[in-house]
Order: sequence, then C-alpha cells, then structure tokens
Amino acid sequence: MSTADSKSRGFLGNFANVDQANPAELVGRLDTMHALEFFRSYKRETFALMQLGAAASAADVGCGTGEDARQMVELVGESGLVVGFDISEAMLKEARSRHDAATANLKFIQSPAHELKAASASFDAIRADRVLTHVPDTMAALREMVRVVKPGGRVVVSEPDMLGCWVNNAHHATSTRILQAIAHSCERPFAARELYHHFLDAGLVDVRLLLRPVALTDPQSADNILRFGAAIETMIEKGKLDAQEARSWLADFEERRRAGRFLGGATIFIVAGGKPAGDDR
Repeated sequence: MSTADSKSRGFLGNFANVDQANPAELVGRLDTMHALEFFRSYKRETFALMQLGAAASAADVGCGTGEDARQMVELVGESGLVVGFDISEAMLKEARSRHDAATANLKFIQSPAHELKAASASFDAIRADRVLTHVPDTMAALREMVRVVKPGGRVVVSEPDMLGCWVNNAHHATSTRILQAIAHSCERPFAARELYHHFLDAGLVDVRLLLRPVALTDPQSADNILRFGAAIETMIEKGKLDAQEARSWLADFEERRRAGRFLGGATIFIVAGGKPAGDDR
C-alpha cells in the first residue's frame, strides 16, 4: 500500500502522519493499548533491558502521549533525566498536558526519529516502541539512536510483527486481505523481522532477540486498536474489497462478539543491544 494510502481513514499507518490525520482518535488508540496488561508487561521488559539506574539519562523515541517516558522517570529518580522525542506536535501537546506538572526531569522535544535533536553520546539508554514500523528508513533511525547513546549504553526497540497479525473469522481469505491492508498501511510492516540484523549491522553488541506473543479475546480492544470498520470502508472505497465480502466478514465478527468467541493475536519482537564501550560515534 502506498504512502498516500497510509493516510486513509482507519489505518494504523496514520501514526506516521498524526498531525495530518485525526490526533484525538490516535491518542485514544494509544490509551487503549496502554490499558492492556500485555502491553504494560512487555513494556516493563523493555525498561528492564535498558538497565536504568538512579541518575541515569534516557530517551524514548516516538514517545506519543509520554506514558512510557513518565514510567522511565520513576527508574532514573529525581537526579536523572528522561527525554521524549516525537515528530507530532499534537502528540507532544498531549504529553506535556499530561506530564509537565508531574516532574521537572522529563522533557519533550519535537524531532523525527532519523534526526534526533540531541548531541552525540547524550544518553545512558534509549528505546523505541512501535515506532520504526512507521518510519521510512528503519536503519537510519536506529543509527541515530546509536549516535545519541553513550559508549557502553543500551539500545532497545520493540515492534509488532504487522504481517503476522491475525483474527479468527469464518471468512479466512477476507481476514487475510483486511489484516494485510492494515499491515501494509504502515511504512515498514516488516520492520520487526529486520530488527535483529539491523542491530548487528549498526555495530551493537550482546544483541538479544525476544518474542512475545499476545492473544486477545476482547473484541472491543482489538477493534479500538485496529478500527476494522473504518479500514474496511476505506478498502471498499479504493476497490480493495467487495461490499458483500465486507458485510459477511463484519457479520461474523459481530456474532463472535455477541457469543464471546472472538480471538485475535500478534507477536511483539523485542531487540536489545549495547553500544561498544570504545565506540565514540
């Protein structure tokens, strides 16, 4: 799916263009994800992999509403520093409204992932969560993360395997087309599968790959995140899906919702590594 299609109503690809899409709707999607225990669980793993301690400096790339950056403040303490970077003015406005009054050592800076507004070797650790899927050049973004981390510092990235997302539905072929359309609305739907070797190519050491599967039985949460109806409407408008196929798929989805028989899932790839101690990039 083209970049223009990624701005279509309902698609996850809109996270690459928040300020040109519907910021309030995308903030709502983030809040839905933050409320789910699975998301909170794997996020805690990413924090642990950063190896943050008191007085550490840390960064969150693509910080969105700042919820994760606020959690990181708890790990670095009052003498530490956390910086959240995001390209979206709307997301940063929301982040500041939620967190500016809570702590003095949390800052938010507007900056694209491939050109962070920070000096080289600024941070003890840096992370990005569900961000590189939405940037055109994941390797450029990763190299920039490595640049701003101190020698010996930690880099952690977590991404969903967009091409592996699934939902159970009697109309399997239609399900595949819908979920593939949602996946390909993202700039790099295969970013998760590239991460491990990107870390190696970036010169990081002690690289670890963790896979965390998730199964959702709550159809409302899945729909709040993926917005099936809006995505399907856009597919119909663009001639990507027949209206009758869509009605049949949605009818099965609604029946499973009523019967408590919905099931969907995805896998999160988490990759962590260290910048070599003598690396002065």
